Amino acid sequence: MIRSEDVYPSSVLRETAIRIVKTDPGIYGLPTFRADADFFIEVIDDPHYCYETENEFVFYVRHTILTDACLATCSFDTDGVIDVQAILCEGRSLHFTNEHGVISFQLEISGLSGVTRTLYVHTLLREPGLTIRLEQNHPGRRAGKYRDERYPETEILAANHYMWATREALIMLGIPEYLHSEGLGYMLLLGFETNNEVHGDYPPHWHLIYRWPKHCGSQAPHLYLNEAGAITKNVRSIDMIHGASKSYQTDEWCKFVDCYGRDVCAMTITQDGGMMITKPNGDVYGISAYSTEGVRVSRNGQPVGQVRLTNDPDQGVYVVHWECVQCDAAPSYTRTIHYDPLTGVVLSDKTDIMKSNG
Repeated sequence: MIRSEDVYPSSVLRETAIRIVKTDPGIYGLPTFRADADFFIEVIDDPHYCYETENEFVFYVRHTILTDACLATCSFDTDGVIDVQAILCEGRSLHFTNEHGVISFQLEISGLSGVTRTLYVHTLLREPGLTIRLEQNHPGRRAGKYRDERYPETEILAANHYMWATREALIMLGIPEYLHSEGLGYMLLLGFETNNEVHGDYPPHWHLIYRWPKHCGSQAPHLYLNEAGAITKNVRSIDMIHGASKSYQTDEWCKFVDCYGRDVCAMTITQDGGMMITKPNGDVYGISAYSTEGVRVSRNGQPVGQVRLTNDPDQGVYVVHWECVQCDAAPSYTRTIHYDPLTGVVLSDKTDIMKSNG
């Protein structure tokens, strides 16, 4: 007999990830992790939940969801070989000790719920009506299918270029300003991550999402990339509505609507691996396919500007150059973002406006 619990399963347990960052990168062999508490907790014995990368050890604990003053003690042996730089869990750096080659630390699980966020190395940037999430990928953290296959350095750069070029096009179209002023949500630009065994995020892609204020119903195109960084496919899903997806062909317009069914904007992939974006009665902005020279932006077929960017995930320095050709709405600038290389958290964010050539 089928019960509602079979359709809507729930659990009183949570899976929480922990990152052990090595001082000296290398493959040392996975140590045995231990967890002890006065409530149920166990280390998950599964290669998707317990693994080694060049830079880190990752392991998950499964524990009861509890609310107040709940501490567990975790430990592992270093065998006198492993030196630990940091231990991270849910965005926090944990204090640890090393006594006779045994690393120990305490983990508070009070109030933890939902999906673990420990493996997120994200730089979040917000302006009214528009948010960008930069996934700070590093080859030393590669996991899942990205562990054994070619590291997608080109696709990572391409995704970042497309996101910044799309930002400029959206701003010149006035879409973020409109969404913010009308309380209709925001545009969300996301890349992809290469460091998560559980969330494979494969193959390489980026996202141009119109996020509704209450999340459910948000339209979320996934824009897949080939090895040269060109956009090849758009698969749009609807947030919180399971199974609602559609694949769009080249030159087929994907339309975004607000929670009242009104048109907001539309985008399509072009034959050359780039894309176009417009709004009702608006200009049509073209974004060229990625190349080592960057990504070009046009308006109604005429050049507008170009995006070029670099990122150093070791030092945590992300630099975006926007060179305006003929646009009064988006003057040339260089934006330099310093972030924590282990967490992606912004440490400083400075924009230098330059004289336009237009």
